[in-house]
Amino acid sequence: MISMTYPRISEEAGLKTIEGLIINSGADYLTCHVQLLTHEIKNCIRNHLQNICYGTALAERGLSGQTYQRTLKAFRSRYTSKTDNIKKGMIGELLTHVIIFELFENLEVVSPFFNMEEKSQRKGFDLILAEASGKDVWITEVKSGALNQTGCPDNSTRGFLNTAKSDLNRRLNESEMTFWQNAINSTNNSILDCRDYKDVIIKILDDELVAAADEKANSEDNNVILVSILYSDINNPFKSDTVIETCSKIKEEAIFNKVFTLSIQKSTYEKVAHFLFEEELDG
Repeated sequence: MISMTYPRISEEAGLKTIEGLIINSGADYLTCHVQLLTHEIKNCIRNHLQNICYGTALAERGLSGQTYQRTLKAFRSRYTSKTDNIKKGMIGELLTHVIIFELFENLEVVSPFFNMEEKSQRKGFDLILAEASGKDVWITEVKSGALNQTGCPDNSTRGFLNTAKSDLNRRLNESEMTFWQNAINSTNNSILDCRDYKDVIIKILDDELVAAADEKANSEDNNVILVSILYSDINNPFKSDTVIETCSKIKEEAIFNKVFTLSIQKSTYEKVAHFLFEEELDG
């Protein structure tokens, strides 16, 4: 998966920001501090929810079982019985999807938020992104949670990014075919058939499947996006310099082809879930 480009932040989005969201970005990182769950952020969630949950190709069919209201119901059925840690992870992944849909202009999410096989945790990678050029794929790992034992936002954010790094490094070097087969299935559901790069992306993923099957999997062949979601008082934010420094150190390890980091902070995760529940009731 050799790439000469990095995820590109939409120039328009970067200039105007999104109300309630403070954005800072560079060539290989993006930080987002969610100050308030504003109407604009809620509209972003509304506008993208079905595409996020089912994948663009399936969502754009306009199936009766996948209306906005039924999608909200499906989210609730998956969410309410989960542990707090899993709920934090689910909201973290949802926020990651929203940020990517809104701000990344050269990437398409090709992995639905909803697990197609069952309501349990996804067996594979958190998100898979395809470059709009069809030339490359980015494997994404999301780590979410509250402050660690240090009580320091910078230390906690650094810890999430390093945990995401370690988990992806392990999995991308494993001879596990299931990860790549699930990635191929997700991509098939997410990319519209009219996209001329669909077959190219599936071929890239199939090459990784073959490498895993032949016990030749190598993390150095893969581009990765490492995501940290910190639920902590937004009045005590992590510093962008921490993310820049962490990204630089990870790149120096040379265990991946390309590395991009996305770090988000929000005071709580419950407000996002409550918003979705209220949307269902209001419908």
